Amino acid sequence: MIFGITSFVLIVGLSLRLTFGRYLSRLPEENRKFTVKNFKDYIKWVAGWKFSFLKLERWDRCLDYLIAWGRKNYQGWTVWVFYPLALCYVYLALSGMFFAWFVKRGLYGFPLLLHVAAGALFAISLTIVLFIKARVYLPEKLGPRAAAQENQQKGGFWCPLLKKSIARIYLEALAFWVFVVAGFLLALSTLGSMLPYFNYPAQIFFFHVHRWSALASVLAAILALDSIIVEVQAASAGERAEKPSR
Repeated sequence: MIFGITSFVLIVGLSLRLTFGRYLSRLPEENRKFTVKNFKDYIKWVAGWKFSFLKLERWDRCLDYLIAWGRKNYQGWTVWVFYPLALCYVYLALSGMFFAWFVKRGLYGFPLLLHVAAGALFAISLTIVLFIKARVYLPEKLGPRAAAQENQQKGGFWCPLLKKSIARIYLEALAFWVFVVAGFLLALSTLGSMLPYFNYPAQIFFFHVHRWSALASVLAAILALDSIIVEVQAASAGERAEKPSR
């Protein structure tokens, strides 16, 4: 019960915070603050979406963009590491959270078997991605890339507390490393619960580590989608809109 409520609140809260930050970034800099007026305008902005996200063509475009993004950022054979990683993670996250929220018994039966199988492929893919992409998000690489993004006026995450925009690369790095650490904790806690070397209290401990690591990975995935994919897509759309029509 505690995990279900906490995970739901955090996931919804982060999603709202990211969309509110995206809304603030559309405003003049002097108006980028948390006010009642801005919040009401944000609610109207979100309401303007209506149920467009339920339309099949919207999901088709998202899938096409995700495939194109994978091909662009994972060259050659490495794209076939990214696709299984993404596919397995979607099932792992949906099945895990659905059973945690709506099924009192928890994950069981065939969905559990498929969850374990997808988890094994996810762990292998994540290890390969770590070797491929870790150097991109090393601390010494972030400063120059952040400066380049600021010079190119690429959108970042507007933080009302700091009253400035945080470069997108920092959010990417945070999402990447949290996702990686949480992913390996998920794999290790699964192995620990399957091995016959630990007593019942240890099994319960592994169960809780698995659950909270899963929540951390979902939050990191949401941040990654917003900062890496949605932000780039929005920037591309803005560039196309600024081009004069012939």
